[in-house]
Amino acid sequence: MNPLRSHPRWLAIAAGFALFLFAAPGASSQKIETGYDKAADFSHYRTYAWIPRETPATNSLLATIVDNDIEYELEQKGLRKVDHDPDLLVKSYGGAEGVSGGFAASDPTHSAVGGVPINGTGMWEGSLPPTAVPQYMEGAITVDLVDAKQKQLVWRATARGKMDYDKREKMLDKANKAVAAMFKKYPPGK
Repeated sequence: MNPLRSHPRWLAIAAGFALFLFAAPGASSQKIETGYDKAADFSHYRTYAWIPRETPATNSLLATIVDNDIEYELEQKGLRKVDHDPDLLVKSYGGAEGVSGGFAASDPTHSAVGGVPINGTGMWEGSLPPTAVPQYMEGAITVDLVDAKQKQLVWRATARGKMDYDKREKMLDKANKAVAAMFKKYPPGK
């Protein structure tokens, strides 16, 4: 018997490494980026109000959920929503940046295979039939916090990740997690 394998410290290291392996795929599914004005004093921000959307959200349900998540996170950070004279103005936006998948295109001229029909297809049949391919979107959510008095952006967070079009309930869950992850970096440390 190897004495290292029965040592409690080795077991703790092995358990930590196993947790890292299983947690890593989920952790890397969303990329969070934040930036802030280093001259801003975030301790002075106590209230906020929303900047109205210029155009309606494409997915109003998702936009409402994201906005509610943002309000929850701001309140957890000690900020209060007001109707007049806010310290910060909040704006959220985002959406699909690109869609991948769908159906493989029909290729009647066989250009994908050099103009030569694949065995089993005739010249009148075209090439392979359209084939279902999993569809997903690359999506992003961005939150801007603007100093209301100076009209200057002081903090921005963006979350990017895959959104599986066929699993919309998971998109909502990912959006919730993305907003929570963004606000882990607010207020920024000095």
